[in-house]
Amino acid sequence: MSLRARLAYAFFLLAAAIGLLSLLLGYLVFRNLVERDIALDLSEVTGRVLKALEITETGPRLRQGDVFLGTHYVFGFRLSRDGVPVLEGGFAPKEGEAWRTAKVPWKEYVLEVHLRVEEYRRALGTYLRASLSLLLPLLLLAALLGSYFAGVLSRPLQELAQAVESLSALRFPKPLAPVRERELARVIHSFNRLVEAVRGALERERLLTRYASHELRSPLAVLRSQVEALKGGLLPLEQVLPHLEGALARMERTLEGLLALSRAEGDLEVDLLPLELTGFLRDYLKGQAGVRFRRLPSKEGGPAPGQMDPGPAEQAWILAHPLLLERMLDNLLENALRHGAPPVEIGLGGGKEEVVIEVRDHGPGVTEEALPHLTRPFFRERKEREGLGLGLALVEQGVKRLGGKLELENARPGLRVRLRLPRWRGEAANLSR
Repeated sequence: MSLRARLAYAFFLLAAAIGLLSLLLGYLVFRNLVERDIALDLSEVTGRVLKALEITETGPRLRQGDVFLGTHYVFGFRLSRDGVPVLEGGFAPKEGEAWRTAKVPWKEYVLEVHLRVEEYRRALGTYLRASLSLLLPLLLLAALLGSYFAGVLSRPLQELAQAVESLSALRFPKPLAPVRERELARVIHSFNRLVEAVRGALERERLLTRYASHELRSPLAVLRSQVEALKGGLLPLEQVLPHLEGALARMERTLEGLLALSRAEGDLEVDLLPLELTGFLRDYLKGQAGVRFRRLPSKEGGPAPGQMDPGPAEQAWILAHPLLLERMLDNLLENALRHGAPPVEIGLGGGKEEVVIEVRDHGPGVTEEALPHLTRPFFRERKEREGLGLGLALVEQGVKRLGGKLELENARPGLRVRLRLPRWRGEAANLSR
């Protein structure tokens, strides 16, 4: 049985139980009211008979006036002594009809009063039939509503199940629509994040495979050509060895780069903590010779640029991990010192919603055509330059982990790299002021 059928069946059973319970309670209440009316009516007719009885010389008899006149009750009585009837009147109970009897002592006699309650029994039956006739369409309506609401509740789960099946076959589904139910909303939100994480992991795997094949193809071709030339006696060993060593060295650097990318993905799993950048940069720059600090112009009219010491200005809080941020700055400074020219500057600024870290050198910069490709792993504008082309790729991964954005532009002279990170305004930041 499907989940929708179970939910609909459960809703129907719940509605049926509530309906039957309401019917039973209503019937009991109505029956108690009828029983009370019967008791009051029987007491009334008994009182009428007792008031009409009197003792004469010939025995008990009714006073003048008919006791049965002026009443709508159908009743009768019998007065007996020692079990022998001495006076009777009215209607006698008949088999198949509903009657109620009351016995009361009167002098040395026993008075039995019989009241017909057939109308009361019919009223109870009518009430029961009317309630059942009303309950059946209500149960049908409950079944329809149960099926509808079961479909509403199970539809997100069915969509989630289909999406999981698609994901298991590596067919990435569209993001599931949010729902109002809190528990389902959390599950759907987590699943959408899982899909994006798996998509990103597979994309990185494809990129690494493509980069590896691209970077290893050239040294492998060199190795193959040089070995074939050596085997054919076309080149002496002394001339072939430098080319073989160079190709092996390039392959080693490529494999080291792939390992660095893999380790970098693991480093991104660290917990993020509140970090104050002014103090962090003050400590970081103590170990960086030839790098100077400058305060960036604030969008809100902050300090003027050119301040050379990250002193006690407005504190800039972000959510980050010190080791992750330090590794990102190391990569940026290494690129600036290797491919640019001094002076190399680190700037700090931002606005109410973000904090900006800027690293700039005063070298030749890069061509505008190469600028969009600088964050691609293993990309180098000029192949003869040192390095593997991984620095900015690693920085971009770190910036995304911090929820920020990486920007690159030619500063003329030099290359300017900006890390735009969301400003953190939490308890620690508020207390520090």
